[in-house]
Amino acid sequence: MKRFPELNQKLWKVKTPFPVLSRILARQLGVSQVVAQLLINRGIHTTEQGRLFLSSDLASLHQPFLFRDMDKAVNRIISAVNAGEKILVYGDYDADGLTATALLVKVFKELGRDVSYYVPNRLVEGYGVHLEVLRKAREAGTSLAITVDCGISALAEARWSGENGLDLIITDHHEPPAEVPQAFALLNPKIPGCEYPFKELAGVGVALKLAQALLEAAGRGSVAWQRYLDLACLGTVADIVPLHGENRILVKHGLQVLARTKSPGLEALMSSSGIKKEDLGPREVGFGLAPRLNAAGRIGSPDLALKLLLTDNTEEAWELACVLNKGNQERQRIESAVLGEALGLLEERPDMGQSRIITLASENWHPGVIGIVASRLTERFYRPVFLLSLEGDEGKGSARSIPGFNIHQALSYCQKHLLDFGGHEMAAGFAIKRSNIESFYEELKIYAEKVLGDRKLMPLLDVDGFIDITQVSEELVNEIIKLSPYGHANPYPLLACRKATLVESRGVGKGAAHLKLRLRTDAADLDGIGFNLGAYAEVLAAAESVDIAFVPGMNEYNGRRSVQIEVKDFGNPALLDGLEQLQEGTLSVKDGIGEELFIPDFVLGKFKDLNNGRYSNRAALSSRIQDVELIDRRNSGDRPTLLARLASAGDFTLVVASCAYQVIELAHHIKLARPDLKGKVACCYQRNQKHKESVLTALCETGEAVVLVATPEAASQACFSAGQVLLYNLPYDLQSINASIEHIAPGGRLHFLCSDEDFQDNLLGLESMLPGREYLASIYHLLRREKKEYLTADLKLLRTAMVGAGFIHMGACTLKVAFTVLSELGLLNFETKDDFVRFHLLPAPAVKKDLFQSPTYKFLYGIKEDSISFMRKFLNEPVNNLLLF
Repeated sequence: MKRFPELNQKLWKVKTPFPVLSRILARQLGVSQVVAQLLINRGIHTTEQGRLFLSSDLASLHQPFLFRDMDKAVNRIISAVNAGEKILVYGDYDADGLTATALLVKVFKELGRDVSYYVPNRLVEGYGVHLEVLRKAREAGTSLAITVDCGISALAEARWSGENGLDLIITDHHEPPAEVPQAFALLNPKIPGCEYPFKELAGVGVALKLAQALLEAAGRGSVAWQRYLDLACLGTVADIVPLHGENRILVKHGLQVLARTKSPGLEALMSSSGIKKEDLGPREVGFGLAPRLNAAGRIGSPDLALKLLLTDNTEEAWELACVLNKGNQERQRIESAVLGEALGLLEERPDMGQSRIITLASENWHPGVIGIVASRLTERFYRPVFLLSLEGDEGKGSARSIPGFNIHQALSYCQKHLLDFGGHEMAAGFAIKRSNIESFYEELKIYAEKVLGDRKLMPLLDVDGFIDITQVSEELVNEIIKLSPYGHANPYPLLACRKATLVESRGVGKGAAHLKLRLRTDAADLDGIGFNLGAYAEVLAAAESVDIAFVPGMNEYNGRRSVQIEVKDFGNPALLDGLEQLQEGTLSVKDGIGEELFIPDFVLGKFKDLNNGRYSNRAALSSRIQDVELIDRRNSGDRPTLLARLASAGDFTLVVASCAYQVIELAHHIKLARPDLKGKVACCYQRNQKHKESVLTALCETGEAVVLVATPEAASQACFSAGQVLLYNLPYDLQSINASIEHIAPGGRLHFLCSDEDFQDNLLGLESMLPGREYLASIYHLLRREKKEYLTADLKLLRTAMVGAGFIHMGACTLKVAFTVLSELGLLNFETKDDFVRFHLLPAPAVKKDLFQSPTYKFLYGIKEDSISFMRKFLNEPVNNLLLF
């Protein structure tokens, strides 16, 4: 099959499918397998993570006092407020820093204190904390300064402050240097020793956490901080931090607060941007509001933007918004001129456009916009771009990159030619002497030749997975909406299909710039639109089928809603990045996975006891607990992240989960979250045959596996010694703890990672072991609907009927227990064979039966009550009290 001619065809980088894990998540979260795989692609590997992601509840945010130094910072600020001390808020000139500054200034006003604030000028002073500003503040009587979105590298400034009676509290989110400032307090989730679980907050996110802690400590209530979510949302989106975890929650709820904001400044900013509140989303914030705030700092003074965010005067807000709007238009004009000149230079140097990197310099370029222009050139030519704005003997540079080329590492490689540099993998800034530019460029080219192969210079298209075109439906679109809001690290899902049958394709719009097409499906034909893909119309006309990458969505026209895909790329066939084996694979719905994966070991054990006639449910705590260090990490928050960190501690680690499906989830999570453990994570549960006892023991003893994830029963079948055991889920009884203790080496550690949320999951497990009266009555009435005396029922179909009645966690084992109880109560006779049950209904009783007349019910009820009592005690007692259990 001939490929399409060169039309900027991209290299499709298809995410690896995880069929078993996606089926588990689909079942547990009540979503389709397609959406389950989308969650996996976004770093969601466990049911626990999936529930948090889909609910996005503000209550799931971590407590601010988990920050290192938060207590210290809050106490100092409250003391300063009460004593009437002079306080300075020191911010930054971009949208993140401006919103963070405005947020804290507003919080202090709510606390009854007017504070001074300062934001440096990008063009005059540059980024960071400046000693002269602190010196003047101290001379004016300021005794407390708080930075936002800056300060993590302010070593000298923090030292001076400490020596001159100015208490400096630094709040920042940037990567810390090897040596951090010796400030009075340092709030940054990335610094060593900070236990705050989420590390990707924007600067305004850290400021919001300080505000939350301050307002609660000042007695303003537990939700007062939420009125500042509009500013937090704006700054978070503007700073392009990963839109997952807490950032996604802040933005999701912040968009709602922003849409109904009472801030005159924000209302004027939205109005002057032409944004309707009902249409407000991350794109409108990122491309409509943020650029207007940033423009003030790029080509003028950031003070105008900060005044807009702080004003309470509607007339002043509108005047300032209009000024910012004109500033943004001027920024766009300047940017357009710089881009035009850069493209002209590339036309004069055609060899540059074909090289592995693009390096350009000019005395005509405004230093405030060259970063944006570098991004435009990177998008157009798919090359790393280095632009320099020259003035006198020096140049200020900005660089943007592509995947596979780390800009920060490239600048580090050439740092002997530079005056200064900083940034990260995809973007950086630098300063250089004019006399060093040529040697800098030459060394950059040498580095790029080493790092960038031809394949890395092909534009990449990240594809979430292949599906069958018939799976595109309104139901799928509605499910996908649940993953919003979208942004960096949570992109809008991009799906693909193989050999889609074309019915029609044609160019539409001005100059036929866009592509309109129809695809054949088993049901109605599917419409598609490809913006700026009109050039494909001619080649598609000769194709019967095509590989297509697209975003599913809905189209509304004349009151009619219909499914429509937005096409992003074509291939005939598509070019795949090393995943040719996926050409025929799809993320389609397959048969379900084994029910036994979802039954806890504890419950399976009790079913065995029933079958074997054993009625003992008592156990004593192993005496070996005396030799074990007990570490209490219950309700730590973000358990999966903590698990991945602890699993890399160096010792052989046993992770104990309650159910087989949890074993699979946690093993996947550790492997995907910690690539350094690839090939070193084994898992075992009662039903999997991959690791027999001898094989499992060998894996542990030889070091081929450094982490074993297992259920208690499965772990007890192998002989090995672990330096640490992570008891991940809430145990049902002491036997689960004993199974863990027996594998710990002398002096080893037992971590308790369970949480209060486990209790509800465990109750569902106990319900599957012993169904309540409602379930028993429901199935009895279901059986009596048939008038025949003798009947045979398919347990799978019967279970489906009970799931439809709302009993979604009850399986075939639960059904067998129910038949046993009903039989012992004299309501029916039955016998089971394989997946079928044959039963004979007896005359209906005249009065309600006492369930305790059933020995099975009475036995299981006692076990259930003992387990519930144990779990409550385990969650509430200090772990050292285990010695008294």
